[in-house]
Amino acid sequence: MYDWGQISDMEYRMSLADLNAPKDILTKSAMVLVRVLTGATIVLVPLEIATTGIGGCLVAITFGVLILVLTLIWLPFIVFLLGTSWLWLHAWYLRPILLLPGAVVALLATIYIMLAPDPEKDAKHAKLCMAERWPLTWYLIKPPAEYYER
Repeated sequence: MYDWGQISDMEYRMSLADLNAPKDILTKSAMVLVRVLTGATIVLVPLEIATTGIGGCLVAITFGVLILVLTLIWLPFIVFLLGTSWLWLHAWYLRPILLLPGAVVALLATIYIMLAPDPEKDAKHAKLCMAERWPLTWYLIKPPAEYYER
């Protein structure tokens, strides 16, 4: 499994993703839609605190087996986010088709990340950033060329 907590420069990756984002109206609309939808999840913060506490205890009781189950649930989300993000960036003609499903899955992924217990704050932050930055998620995993020139 990928160690999401190892991405220590997520803020820099996000700024590069924003700078290198396609400039068309669909991309701008998708970014606004996803930010509005995922921003609305702020109402889940009290529930997030409760599930993180309870889930943390369950993770300790199950000796980490629960983390494996939660990771397996996360995999379809990240595969969809990365796959549709790659398609968004490389196949402009699919953007109208990808807009609504991508925004919905980004919202569902954000809700899942918030409510699933994750003992590592950095990993949770990285996952949230990937969901909240769709359709630019691909750039967070595989940054643009400027990333490697610094």
